[in-house]
Amino acid sequence: MMKRLTIDSSVIISSLLENESRHGEAIQIWNSVITGGGVAVMPYSVFVEVVAAIRRRTGSEELANEVKEELLKIENVSFVILDQRAAEDAADIAIQKGVRGMDALVMQTAREYETELVTFDDEMMKKFQSP
Repeated sequence: MMKRLTIDSSVIISSLLENESRHGEAIQIWNSVITGGGVAVMPYSVFVEVVAAIRRRTGSEELANEVKEELLKIENVSFVILDQRAAEDAADIAIQKGVRGMDALVMQTAREYETELVTFDDEMMKKFQSP
């Protein structure tokens, strides 16, 4: 069965930037999705975070644009829209778990779509797994 993942921006950014400490691990995770070994369902906030981080960290508008276009083309990657119900669910997660807003959106997506959360943010993962 195909893996169903919600991948945090930390992993995607690490896969794109060679100087990141977990670059190799991130490449393996991201390549498994790109090559059809899994599907990724993420909130559009992850899309924005990745593009913004690439622009900030590399200084290259061209590279950020390229990443933006490529992310939208990947067949096994779905970005989901935040509607009022999802926003309320994410706000509830933020209240219960004490996480940042963007992290709550990612957690909400993983819960709603029953996907495995993949993140390099240890605190986020710990809070996601806590009851």
